[in-house]
Amino acid sequence: MKKRRNTSLVLASLFTLLLASNVVLAANAAPTEVRIDQVQVQEYATQYIEKEYPFAKDQLLFVDYQENTFVKPNFYNIRYMRAIDGIRYPGNYINLDIDKTGKVVDKQILWDKNVQLPESEPVISAEEARAKFTEQLVPTFSQVFPEQLNKGEKKIGIYETVLSDDWQVDAVTGKVQGGMKQPALEQNTKMSSTNKEIVQPVDSAEKALKRASELAVIPTNALNPLIYQVVEGLNSNLSGPFWKVIWRKPIGTEYCSSSVEIQQSTGELTSLSNSCPLDGKHLIVEDEAKQISADYLKKVLPQVASALTLYAIHESSLTLPTRMGDRVYTLTYTANLSGIYYGHVSILIDIQSGEVISVNNSLKGTLPTDIPQFDEPKLKSMLLKAYDVIPTYYTPPLNLINKKEDEIIQTNPVTITEDPVKPVLVYTLVRKANYSNYFLDAKDAVWRDFSTAKLITIDQIESRK
Repeated sequence: MKKRRNTSLVLASLFTLLLASNVVLAANAAPTEVRIDQVQVQEYATQYIEKEYPFAKDQLLFVDYQENTFVKPNFYNIRYMRAIDGIRYPGNYINLDIDKTGKVVDKQILWDKNVQLPESEPVISAEEARAKFTEQLVPTFSQVFPEQLNKGEKKIGIYETVLSDDWQVDAVTGKVQGGMKQPALEQNTKMSSTNKEIVQPVDSAEKALKRASELAVIPTNALNPLIYQVVEGLNSNLSGPFWKVIWRKPIGTEYCSSSVEIQQSTGELTSLSNSCPLDGKHLIVEDEAKQISADYLKKVLPQVASALTLYAIHESSLTLPTRMGDRVYTLTYTANLSGIYYGHVSILIDIQSGEVISVNNSLKGTLPTDIPQFDEPKLKSMLLKAYDVIPTYYTPPLNLINKKEDEIIQTNPVTITEDPVKPVLVYTLVRKANYSNYFLDAKDAVWRDFSTAKLITIDQIESRK
């Protein structure tokens, strides 16, 4: 007579075998990235600040936390703003990058140790400041490209109305100031709509190479260029596809490169970068840089050049390993039509040679031929409901520079000042947290989700506090 098997024992045996096999598989599998949570990151940050910068530990206001998964190994960025007696002082901050072991791998710190607070008591109340904002501030208009509407090659932009983040009301005098200001330009740097170069679509690799060769500085003794197509370009607001052309040049055991990205439908430049050394004996001056950039923009962006206005120019040093310390001019042009901001274009010009070595086209889509009309008073009223009026200590920003420590280039790493600093008490506009995922559709005067563009009511937003 056969004995009946104990079902429980059989199942237990199978479970044991399954568990053992999973253990073996787990042992042979590639290790996964260890992750830590926000609470742990904040604990690490607090310990580090208390040890290294004890004078700051009681005046920190948490701003933001992000996990960086694009760089291996992963690290975590945590940002703090200074607050004095509960009043924000955004000119002082501590930003830390922390790895999974709790080690600080990078930091940016700006701190004034000798702050002399204003003696005058505020005359203007927060309510009076809001009234002045309502009366005098001017919203700006731009385009936003919701992610769910822009997964294909054709980009769909929606007009939005926004407030510049530098509007402020002096708490003593009541003076209102802020908003993006466009400086007057000299005649030789203004973009002209005449003699516009006509660029044809680039529909083959041969045409892409020809067009790229007209725009880039090709390194001497470069290897054969690499030419390929991509659907998404560096500027996600522009419709694809795009051509990429890259020249590489050996320098010892390393390489430098010169690369160009071109929009296929227009032949216009979307990105250019050159990390190779350049020869030159004539040092150009600022006025020459303005003229070079103006001429270059007419060549590479003929369809939009007439809408571009020079907004800023400054001199700085490169931090590329192949061009460490080389001086450049950076010029930023903004695109504005009938008060609507359509993005900007940044150009770097090598001072030694006068060559354009970098172009970053951050225009927000194709410039329209018909500009819509907006109900500005209504939009301003709706927009102000998304902001709190907050007292803030303000000082003009310092002109900080990059510096090299332990072979690592750090942007504005640690600046702790001992000199007396006298901030001014002002009121600023701070966007409410529950509005952070939404934008104000300027054409339809409704709130929409940034990702999906779906309509949402003010009552729904306010209920999410």
